[in-house]
Amino acid sequence: MRPNFNIHIKGRSLWKICALVGLGIVLTCCVLQIYNINQPITATAGSTITITTRDSVSTNIDGNPILTNFVVGILLPKGFAGATNTTVSYTSSLGNGQMQLMPSTAIEPSTAGSSNLSYSASMLAKFGIGNNLINDLEWVVFRSVNQVSIASGVVILGNVTFQIKVGADGNTTIFKPAYVICESNDGLGYFVGNLSDPFFAFNNGARMTVNGPGDILDLCDPQLTSFNPPNALQNDLLTITYNEGLDSLKLLKGNKLYLCVDTVYTSDGKKLTGFCSQTEQTQLLETSSTSNLYTLTFWPASFFKLSSTQTLVEMAYHIIDANGNKVGLNDSSAPFIYKFSCN
Repeated sequence: MRPNFNIHIKGRSLWKICALVGLGIVLTCCVLQIYNINQPITATAGSTITITTRDSVSTNIDGNPILTNFVVGILLPKGFAGATNTTVSYTSSLGNGQMQLMPSTAIEPSTAGSSNLSYSASMLAKFGIGNNLINDLEWVVFRSVNQVSIASGVVILGNVTFQIKVGADGNTTIFKPAYVICESNDGLGYFVGNLSDPFFAFNNGARMTVNGPGDILDLCDPQLTSFNPPNALQNDLLTITYNEGLDSLKLLKGNKLYLCVDTVYTSDGKKLTGFCSQTEQTQLLETSSTSNLYTLTFWPASFFKLSSTQTLVEMAYHIIDANGNKVGLNDSSAPFIYKFSCN
């Protein structure tokens, strides 16, 4: 796979990009280009995968050489526990080295004195969840153990290697990783505040499927129904979204749609029913007149009238219209399933 994008870099800001060694980046004259990310398409939960990238950087620094740390970020599903299951190393014409997890207390420089965000939080704020749709991912950030001195007028050739033990949660997970590179002096800032001259690079990776024996978590493909947060407990506010545009059989009619919960299951083995109705409490409202997206926010503990000793495990549900027509999993009569859990 060869994803590409270009960023215009001016003058002395070129040295800021020298820390991009290691994530498939080429800098020629005033162009920064991500040209090669090698990652598997499929993997098995519990296995260790290797992602490698190559780069070439031409430097143009005004003044003395600078001393800095290389910084890399990778977007991974939370269920991978990437902070404890990922190791990163690099080789380059400036030398080889290991990378270590960025301390959570390290402030990303462009936010210092304002929001004071960690690197992970700052990447989430700036780049979101990449080309994914479900917010069940996190940015895992590393910095080089050793600082490097970067001079002007050199071409740096290098590689970075991510070793990731995937699928710690045992689920089948479909997602699209993403990548960020910067250096520790400037982080995710811009040259003299110019948004066309970033001190970082970002790019999305290809779709990846990690197969496991657990649930199927599709984080990047549009779904008939989805939840925010994707992992919740009974005392969390839960928002369900129904994507009417994906109802290929057009099973539901009109714009009055409702959440119909057939059964909820508790940890003591009980099955609770009687929550399928067409009331204001269960109605999903369209987010705009043309969005085809309908949402409902509810508090499960109250919605299902749970006692203080009951704990929700799972719910089976449909979406219905005013006439009682139902849509379920994959446009079938089978119910959707939501499992209550937290990361």
